[in-house]
Amino acid sequence: MKVREIMTRDVTTAAPGMTLEEAADMLARRRLRAMPVIDDEGHVLGMLTDRLLISRLLPALERADAGVPPAASGHAGEVRDIMERTVMCVKEDEPLANVVRLMLDREIERLPVVREGQLVGFLTRGDIIRRLLLRDTAGETEETKGE
Repeated sequence: MKVREIMTRDVTTAAPGMTLEEAADMLARRRLRAMPVIDDEGHVLGMLTDRLLISRLLPALERADAGVPPAASGHAGEVRDIMERTVMCVKEDEPLANVVRLMLDREIERLPVVREGQLVGFLTRGDIIRRLLLRDTAGETEETKGE
């Protein structure tokens, strides 16, 4: 089985110049934990995660807890300011077993999938689990039909 067979093709992405407020809204509305940051040609520049956004918000929460009024500036920055810049990507034709082993060995939760350097999909641990469980369940159903 290849990565392309189970990757998510409809990937929500962020632009490096997108405001953190816009990006946080996209993550929240779509119930995502991360999204690749891409340039105009579709090349992966980085990754924005819910963890990065929360860490950016922590100082403001601590100030609020201390009774300090919020800063006058409503602009919390842009995606490029906090995105993870070192992002491992995999090719769509990689054997899935190799990629799963890599994800387990390096404790990676998600990977952008690229073709000739451009984003074509996204692979998460959840994608792998769902597909393997659905495939196993479908196989069992087919086997039990013949009995």
